[in-house]
Amino acid sequence: MSSKDPSKLTTSGYQAHRKAEGELKGAKPPQGIEAKMALTSPNDLKVAFEMLDVNKEGVLGKKQARDFLRCAGWCLPDDDLDAMLLPPAGAGVGAKSGGAERTKWNLSMLMDLLAANQDRENVSVQAVQQALRRLASNRAKISKERILEFIAQDQELSEKDIDQVLGAIGMGGAKLLDCDSLATKLLDRVCNPPSVLEMHELGT
Repeated sequence: MSSKDPSKLTTSGYQAHRKAEGELKGAKPPQGIEAKMALTSPNDLKVAFEMLDVNKEGVLGKKQARDFLRCAGWCLPDDDLDAMLLPPAGAGVGAKSGGAERTKWNLSMLMDLLAANQDRENVSVQAVQQALRRLASNRAKISKERILEFIAQDQELSEKDIDQVLGAIGMGGAKLLDCDSLATKLLDRVCNPPSVLEMHELGT
């Protein structure tokens, strides 16, 4: 008998195989999105950890740990993610115990953290819609130019990044974007990230 399971060669077969390999461990889907969080099985998250661990040290610093949480589907501000990364009460880490605040996390720590927050609510579509409307000066639509002005404050994001994101949600080339639709499409993509082939077609 062939060592390859032909059922894995189809999309549904691969998804079933991933489910069999491990239960999904990521964040809850954003509130208001009718979708399950994909690519958050233990195997998927192990791959994400290894990609973020560029120096192959077996641990991630705070920024990379935040990125790991986002790979797991959390759509929260940095401050909220930092709060999630704090050791639990009574863990014996921090000023009260004379120890230093944790600055490194290994995969096991992060997986435990995800398990501890499995019932925590994620961001909501409504919250993202409201944030986009505020950015658009309380208008129903926001220009790409306004988005670029805003992300200019973040040195890690570029116009090319925004173009790729908009392309991934089917809004590439648009100069004026509906805030409600943009929020919904963005969060739906968080639940269902583009495949490697799709990202290649988007020019990554």
